[in-house]
Amino acid sequence: MNCANVVAIDKLFYQLPIGGGFTATVGARVGQEDMLALWPSVYPADTILNLMTVNGAPAAYGKNLGPGAGLWWQSNGLSLSANYLASNGQSGNPSVAAAAGGGGIGNRFSGATGSVQLAYQREQWGLAAIWSMVQPDTQYVPGTTPLTHGAIDHNIDAKTNAFGLSGFWQPLHSGWLPSLSLGWGINSTTYGSPQPIGSLSTSQSWLVGLQWTDLFIKGNDFGFAVAQPVFATALSGGVTPNDGNYVWEWWYKFQVTDNITITPALIYLSRPLAQQTPSGQSFSQFGGLIKTSFRF
Repeated sequence: MNCANVVAIDKLFYQLPIGGGFTATVGARVGQEDMLALWPSVYPADTILNLMTVNGAPAAYGKNLGPGAGLWWQSNGLSLSANYLASNGQSGNPSVAAAAGGGGIGNRFSGATGSVQLAYQREQWGLAAIWSMVQPDTQYVPGTTPLTHGAIDHNIDAKTNAFGLSGFWQPLHSGWLPSLSLGWGINSTTYGSPQPIGSLSTSQSWLVGLQWTDLFIKGNDFGFAVAQPVFATALSGGVTPNDGNYVWEWWYKFQVTDNITITPALIYLSRPLAQQTPSGQSFSQFGGLIKTSFRF
C-alpha cells in the first residue's frame, strides 16, 4: 500500500490599505469573509456547527474560497464592501463544467460569488445588509436542506440572488448578560432553462445565538443557538413546500491552558431531510461531542 503526506495552502492573498479609508484585497486563494469590512456576529467563541457561523444567511455569507479580489471603504463605523471570487477560477477551460475539469473566471462555470455589503458598527453593536450573487458549483453553502442544496449548489442552470440582514449586541463587561447575534436571509433562485414544476423559487434562513463570556470561571464561555438552514418557502408552479428543519446547539468551552481548550457540545436537528423526508415518516437527529483545540 502506498501512502503519501500532502501539505496544502488553505489561503493565499494580499491585503493593504490604499488611503482614503479604502482597503484592497487580491489573492490566488481568498475567502469571501476576508474581503468584508464587518463580519456581523460575535457568535460563536468556539465553532461546533458551520451553520451557526454564517450570520443567519448562509447563501449570502457562503464563505466561498478561490481566486478573487475585493475593495472596502470605512469611515466612522460605516463601511461598504464589494468583492468577487471564483471557486473554479484556477481552471483555464470555461467551456465545460467543473466536474469535467472546467471553470475559469467570469463565466457560468466559475462557481463564483459576488457580494456587496453595507454595514455600521459601534463599540457594542453592529448591523450589516448584504447582497450576494451565487452561482452553482461554489465550494459549498454551509447550511441548506437537501432540496435547496440541489438547486443552489448543483443545478448548473441556476443562479441565486441572496440577501441577508444580520447584527449583534454585546455587553461592555462579561457577566450574566449574554451577547446576542441575529440574522435572516432570503434568496431568489432563477434558471436559464425550463425546470420541472416544484423547482426551488424562494428560500429563507435565520439564526439566533446567545453567548456568555467568562461564565463561572474567567476564560470559560457558554453559548447556544437555534437556526433554520436555507429552506424552501416557494416552489414553481404554485407547489406548496414543506421543507422546514430546526437546528440547535449547546456548548461550554473550558480554557484548560493558554493553548488548550475543551468544549463539550450537544446538537439537535428536528428534520434534517426536510421535504425529502419520506411521506408518513419522521426523522430527527440528536448527538454530542467533545472538541479539543490546540493552539501554537
